[in-house]
Amino acid sequence: MRRFVLALGLCVAAVAADAPPPGGPLPALPLADQFDRPFDPAAHRGHVVVLIYGDRASSDANKALGGWLHVAFHPTAKGLPPAQAQRQPVRPLENAAPGTPAPDVRTVAVACCGKVPNLVQGLIRGQIKSAAPDVPVLLDFADAMKATFGLVEKVPNLVIVDRAGQVRYVANGPFTPEQSMQLTSILENLRKEAK
Repeated sequence: MRRFVLALGLCVAAVAADAPPPGGPLPALPLADQFDRPFDPAAHRGHVVVLIYGDRASSDANKALGGWLHVAFHPTAKGLPPAQAQRQPVRPLENAAPGTPAPDVRTVAVACCGKVPNLVQGLIRGQIKSAAPDVPVLLDFADAMKATFGLVEKVPNLVIVDRAGQVRYVANGPFTPEQSMQLTSILENLRKEAK
């Protein structure tokens, strides 16, 4: 087993021996959201992606972390309903020339549901559609996130992918306020990197 380290002093999960190394491309993951739309990493190229994943016991913490990160990079989203918050613009890069497009930080929720029968998958999909009608939530019914990146139960787990689609960090919470601030600095630096 190998370990990836996010420079925050966080708990780091053991990852599979064949996991992508830091700097390697995000592997194909058999994930689709509650509306059966498959996850397409290529749709996020040019932006920093934070996959926030975990078990059912971590869902509230994952939601809070995802919301906090979204507002950190989309300040006008604060206090808005999810559908409106998702449409708010990303804040510009510091010292960028006026009119320069800013790379986004996209938080992507992944519910690790485990290997369950198709009937149960349908029930879970329906529950998530009802609970999150405006925000896509990827559903992992193949244990792909756990097998590829490791999973610590009851806390947020993160995979950070840079603008070129390369895996940069894997880490696990809970995140202290100081670690959360360090995380935003890391994400800001990834936004500034050239593609």
